[in-house]
Amino acid sequence: MSALINLFYLYDPWLFHVVRMSLLIGFLSLLWLGYKWYKKETRQIFIPLDSLWVCVALIGISVIPILINGTSEFGVIGMYVKSLVVFVFGIVIYNVFYCHSEGKPQFIRDVNIGIGVQSGLGALALAGIPLFIAVALGTNSDMGGQLPRFIGSEQEYRLYNFTSSAFFPLSAFYLMLLHFLLAYGEKNEKLNTVYVFLILAIGLISGRTFFIFSVVSLAVYFRLRYIPAIAAFALLVLFFAYRYPTNPYVAHALEPLINLIHGGTSISSSTDTLMDKHLFMPTVKQLIMGDGQYYVVGRTARSYYGGSDSGFIRQALYGGVGYILACFLFTAYFVKRIADNWFNGSWKFILSTLFLLSVLNIKADTYAYPGIMLTFLMFVSLFGNKGKILERS
Repeated sequence: MSALINLFYLYDPWLFHVVRMSLLIGFLSLLWLGYKWYKKETRQIFIPLDSLWVCVALIGISVIPILINGTSEFGVIGMYVKSLVVFVFGIVIYNVFYCHSEGKPQFIRDVNIGIGVQSGLGALALAGIPLFIAVALGTNSDMGGQLPRFIGSEQEYRLYNFTSSAFFPLSAFYLMLLHFLLAYGEKNEKLNTVYVFLILAIGLISGRTFFIFSVVSLAVYFRLRYIPAIAAFALLVLFFAYRYPTNPYVAHALEPLINLIHGGTSISSSTDTLMDKHLFMPTVKQLIMGDGQYYVVGRTARSYYGGSDSGFIRQALYGGVGYILACFLFTAYFVKRIADNWFNGSWKFILSTLFLLSVLNIKADTYAYPGIMLTFLMFVSLFGNKGKILERS
């Protein structure tokens, strides 16, 4: 049961593009916890007060650029309030399923099952089996009405996951999941190398960001026992790069490797686009106080203010350098809490994780961005007794 709950909560599939499963599962878990409390089967509830206050503080800080600039931009406030609601449901799920002495091993087991499900679905969808393609495509969010334009394109393969997330946010999620599992494997020596291979494979489907930066995680937490999994993945990738370089899915997914093989000077087209169009220096006023704008509502869709994909640029345009720092500290808090609760406060984990998140924030939002990656980090931070815990009995 907990494995299914874990899958629905962490990956947050939107069934039929509407039913958000993380919220539905969270609400049902809340009813179940309430019932167990009423029947006195549960006598203690652990509530991480400091983590909740950090979430509330970020919402409060996010109001300041609106007040200073006199705008009516409530998109940022809305997304952080939703993130807080999802986190509260995560606290409920933790209390119902994982708040016991074997909670951590159970969580790792459930995460591994989820990796198996995702890799199996991805492989079967890539094999062209209509049923599994339909299942995968039926769980994405509608992306503000943009989903149809990706179906049938060279990027459709990136939607072959049982999740509402896709593209860069999904790549960031799988990168953090890999990094966390490798850190767990270093401490406990219990990480099955089969799952290392599977997460590398399903991470590749999510996008080139994972493909490139997974190398960093593997280098930081390298172990000899991972060599068979890494070698198998490398052979698989090289086989497709040499054998099917013109296949639209292969050409897109392995573009950096194909460019390297053929002596190209470009890493990828998305990197070129980022450098040419999305990185620019905000004005002095914007760096100091921002413009209080994050989204722009157009005639047909909502776009990002300033037209940049870069997380640093978006956050600077909204609230200046101070707001970038606030988002960084918010993220660093949960990374530190994970390190405290899982890895004895390991600075290796803290610094390497923040390095990856900082590099990724150049490309798009990772600091405090309320996608499934942040949901994962916040949920994993619950496993332990570090921080201020309110114990109800």
